[in-house]
Amino acid sequence: MRFLLAFACALGLLGQTRYTVTDELAAGPGTPKVVVLRDTVAGVEAAVAPSEGGELSSYRARVKGEVVEFLYHARDYSPGQSFTGKGPLLWPAVGGQYPLGTTPAGSCVTGTYMVSGQSYPMPCHGFARNLPWQEVSRSADQTGARVTVRLTDSERTRPSYPFAFQLDAVYELAGGHLTVDYVVTSGASNAAEMIFSIGNHIAFNVPFLKGSDPKKMTLETPSTTQLLRNEQGLLSGEAKERSFQKPEALGDFDARVALPMAGYKSQPYARLVDPQGVSLRLTQQASTTLPEQIVRFNLYGGPQTGYFCPEPFFGVQNSLNSGKGLVKLAPGKVWKWRLELQVDSTVPPVAETFPGIQRVAGDYAFVEGPAWNKAGFLVFSDIYAAKITKLRDKGDVAIYRNYTNAANGNAFDGKGRLYTAERDGRRISRMEPDGKISSIAEAWQGRRLNSPNDVTVRRDGHVYFTDPASKAVLEPQELGFNGVFHVTPQGQILLVTDKLTRPNGVALTPDGKTLYVADSQDKKIYAWDLDKQGNSSRQRVLIENVEGSPDGLRVAANGNLYIAAKGVAVYSPEGKHLRTIEFPETPANLAFGGADLKTLYVTARTSVYSVRVADQGTLQY
Repeated sequence: MRFLLAFACALGLLGQTRYTVTDELAAGPGTPKVVVLRDTVAGVEAAVAPSEGGELSSYRARVKGEVVEFLYHARDYSPGQSFTGKGPLLWPAVGGQYPLGTTPAGSCVTGTYMVSGQSYPMPCHGFARNLPWQEVSRSADQTGARVTVRLTDSERTRPSYPFAFQLDAVYELAGGHLTVDYVVTSGASNAAEMIFSIGNHIAFNVPFLKGSDPKKMTLETPSTTQLLRNEQGLLSGEAKERSFQKPEALGDFDARVALPMAGYKSQPYARLVDPQGVSLRLTQQASTTLPEQIVRFNLYGGPQTGYFCPEPFFGVQNSLNSGKGLVKLAPGKVWKWRLELQVDSTVPPVAETFPGIQRVAGDYAFVEGPAWNKAGFLVFSDIYAAKITKLRDKGDVAIYRNYTNAANGNAFDGKGRLYTAERDGRRISRMEPDGKISSIAEAWQGRRLNSPNDVTVRRDGHVYFTDPASKAVLEPQELGFNGVFHVTPQGQILLVTDKLTRPNGVALTPDGKTLYVADSQDKKIYAWDLDKQGNSSRQRVLIENVEGSPDGLRVAANGNLYIAAKGVAVYSPEGKHLRTIEFPETPANLAFGGADLKTLYVTARTSVYSVRVADQGTLQY
């Protein structure tokens, strides 16, 4: 999440502890206790209510100098208040549970389901939201603030759910982002697989900012299908094509009856944007998959209600009876589901404080992987949106590739083929000019890659890429290390090193004889010699103590190394710092482009910027 540090400096916060965990009363005397996580630099705060279903009780961020509360009915536990609002967990079921062929008495009342020939009652949306949870740990350090709350089976759960379980919710605020990891453990004493579906009834205020027209707020979610419901509100088994991949105004559709959205091709997300430019993105990821169609967002509410609820689901309504959209967890096994909340305020105008810099594309979630094509255009990834965009001139953009499995780094070869590091796909893919996609690397010695981050291709066809383990990928890590890899033109996958802490950006010198890799955690740039066969040797540290977290790399024709970090830092071939170019947003990656290769394109959080530089770039084709 990006908020200008100038605000924090003005308040004198940078000299204080950035992350804290404290206790407060939700709304004064007589109200429940909440555990408050704060990021004082980013100006973000999240409150968790252990006694109230372990739910997210408040989510606030400082925007345009004001503290904005994003959750509907935040910290409101007044008697009789509906559970619509805040962020209650729906578990072990989403929606009502009604035996097949029956007619519900209401839209969301207690139903029944069968386990081993015995009928059990199940409250609508499960019981987890109705029970007190226990806080089991909390901590704050230089990397973030976190609290874990837990619900376990008891005499209150067994009459409706005959399984032993442990359910943890791990809330962490780090870098202005809030993640919630729901960790479900099936008790070792269970005689059979534990069954459940999961969701969260989180609701946001509409609009976000005072004075905005709620009907002009937009929704974006890359679904392909809407599952249809019958008169009783249950899924009918029918579906229709429906996508919000192109953002739609909330005033243009009626979501007072929930719309179950399915058919997501990559990491599901929903994004709400206020007309004044503030956006909130909710992403989700599960540690396993289920056969489609399953609901990933159940859209509810709208301008007429004062709230909008993009309920993240992993399952379908009535799953305990239909058997569809149902997680089945063997005794002793663990299953994880992650939610992430990210707020972005309006990008400040590029002012005189950033001379020569232009914002050539913007309003993205998180852009990465710029690569220049000799045909005269740039491509770059929007990771969360799972798209690669083509930019020819300022503002002239088009989709180059859809459903990219959260693509990150990109590189072209001499045949115009695009190599892409797919985070969620856990592979390096290659797209031919005709759009055909194949896999170049997805495993090493029979074990799946972690989550490839960046890639470069030497002019003779040798491919080099980094493979750190991303927190966004909840599937088990099979390699046990964060690696740098080499793929030969014949398809052989070789390990360059498994000793870096967090390898990130990767680049080659113009002659292809030196490989550079950034370690974003250790703040170092490593170098290797490469021979004619592409083999690496003589690993060494070229640069230490890079300011910020070094990410993308590019090398100019004269050997100068450009590093995306706090700004774009420029170093000589010998590792001497020459200058730093500041940008309105923190750079993630960069590429030389333009007719003379003297335009530097920089992907920085929500935007793509360009600036003319004295050094001429090079292409590896």
